Amino acid sequence: MAFTDMREFLDLLEREGQLKHSDVPLDAGLFNKDLQALMRYVHDDDNRNIAIVLNNLTNYNTPDVPMVFNPYGTRQRTAMTIGQRDPRKAKQYLSDILADQSRWHAPNVIDAKDAPCKDVIISGDDIDVTKQIPHVWFGKEGPAYITNGIGISKDPEDGSVNAGWYRTVLFGGASHPDGKTYPPDLAKNKMAVYAFWNPPMNHIGFHLNKAQRQGKPLEVAFACSCDPALHTASATGVPYGANEMAFAGGLRSAPMDVVACETVDLTAPATAEYILEGLLHFDHEETIGWHSNVAGYYDTAQTLPVMEVTCITHRKNPMWHATIEMVPPFDHNYIGMLPVEGEVLSDLQNKCPEVQDVVVTPNMMYIVQLNVDGADKPHTEFGKYIIHAVWGASGRWGRTAKVVVVVGPDVNPYDLNSVEWAIMTRVQPVSDTIMNRSGQAFVDDPSAPNIDLGFPIQSEQMGIDATIKIPERHTWYREVSNADPDDIARIADLMKDVLG
Repeated sequence: MAFTDMREFLDLLEREGQLKHSDVPLDAGLFNKDLQALMRYVHDDDNRNIAIVLNNLTNYNTPDVPMVFNPYGTRQRTAMTIGQRDPRKAKQYLSDILADQSRWHAPNVIDAKDAPCKDVIISGDDIDVTKQIPHVWFGKEGPAYITNGIGISKDPEDGSVNAGWYRTVLFGGASHPDGKTYPPDLAKNKMAVYAFWNPPMNHIGFHLNKAQRQGKPLEVAFACSCDPALHTASATGVPYGANEMAFAGGLRSAPMDVVACETVDLTAPATAEYILEGLLHFDHEETIGWHSNVAGYYDTAQTLPVMEVTCITHRKNPMWHATIEMVPPFDHNYIGMLPVEGEVLSDLQNKCPEVQDVVVTPNMMYIVQLNVDGADKPHTEFGKYIIHAVWGASGRWGRTAKVVVVVGPDVNPYDLNSVEWAIMTRVQPVSDTIMNRSGQAFVDDPSAPNIDLGFPIQSEQMGIDATIKIPERHTWYREVSNADPDDIARIADLMKDVLG
């Protein structure tokens, strides 16, 4: 099904018992010990891993705005963002839509009077981000971060549109990583943006890099808490120049309504909870920290470009989604993995029909499952060929895969015990691994060397070919000793009164 907005998605979760409301007082202020602990608590037990609307936050600058917590916290809820239930089917569906742009739907521009995101319009001297945008802190993070924003920008040369899920930084009440104090004007109408532009490491970074060469700021708009299909699409590495809002239209099987912004020449999702418009400046950067990242470590200091906010619009009675990246798993861990899996799967299946599945673990290890193994592989060293295909995949994710494992059809890529078994019984460490010293870094990997701006651009990589080595090393392989699934089901039925 296609959702009109985030609210319809949350309504579905509530009807199915996957969302509850809480009036328990929880602290949202700087260095609070409540919200990160709540994230760990709900993710440590599948039975309590639900979405929660928090209605009673303390040390919170917008008490009338409820905070949505953990809406994307399982593979199933992530699959539901694009109208699916089964995570494997959702991945294949995303892969198929990504590969066929004839199934995409260009956004539908509507009149401002019909756009809920225009219910309230704040511009000029009336803008005060400290009062009009929710500020929520997690763990030891120095500033409050906007974690629900889809950044929209245009290529300054050809006008192509990018919509990416990028984190932004709020300066109000922020702790500076070097013990300094931020200039007062930053808090009122400025934000910092995770636009890695020098060198460019994401699509908004490419746009800012081109704007810098033209000597002008980049027009941007951040749409917060949108139709969840757009959040899934915006986390996917679509080809540069392709519009993620059109891809989202393909995922939802219907065009997405957008509306013209007030102060920049862009269109934004008409049903977003908030839109922040502005100018992103290449010649104004600030040091940011601490930041908790997807690898489960704090980034102590990073240098980011600053955005001047020129307009804020929002819905009546808006809501706000806030989250933290931390030791996996956590909320939006899975909505991050689904697009990565679908992106790499789409690229590999286009070239290699022997690829059956791609699984990315919460810790970002890539596992590629083939539908053939042993003598049925199309050529010798086929597992190594697949490893190189991952590193050479289109999109932005495959090339950053630090560890890639290739397995056969009898290995369950969702079960790390099964993957470990394949590695331990089908791999010779020297012969069946590839070491690459010159890979592209995953920017949150703390083990890779940083450049001066506080993030890495180059990383070493390892590929493990855990397929059966026929014909590479053997002419036959021992038969696997395991019970037949039908026999397991029969015994389970016989023993149900004993074992439950």
